[in-house]
Amino acid sequence: MTFKQAIYIVAAGRTPFGTFGGKLKDYTAIDLQEAANRGALKQAKLSPEAIDITIIGSASQTSTYAIYLARHAALRVGVPIRVPALNMNRLCEFGSQSVINGGQEVELRDSNIVLCGGTEIISQAPYAVRNTRVDIKLDVD
Repeated sequence: MTFKQAIYIVAAGRTPFGTFGGKLKDYTAIDLQEAANRGALKQAKLSPEAIDITIIGSASQTSTYAIYLARHAALRVGVPIRVPALNMNRLCEFGSQSVINGGQEVELRDSNIVLCGGTEIISQAPYAVRNTRVDIKLDVD
């Protein structure tokens, strides 16, 4: 997609990469996105009230409240509840896709300032064992 107007990324924030079961294992994806959001807003010298929409991507819902990931990550840094929050699911490059979606918001003049991001914590991803339900009984004879 080619944008017809100039669209700028004015700040960026990120958290470190961790290892499976490592020092970040007890932080939720929302916690990590909150830290990145806070850093980006500080770097840009933007008030959370200036945000028109928050778009956050992830590949899997890794925490209890992941269904509200974008909303919670925005509210935690002071973005007003009236501001829309969009969760975006993509298996790879979800952070980049959130920036593309944010650019489209600006191009279509639906938004001026978009808070975009992507987060995940594999250490908290649900674990499922497939094809065992019939063969493993739950204390029932």
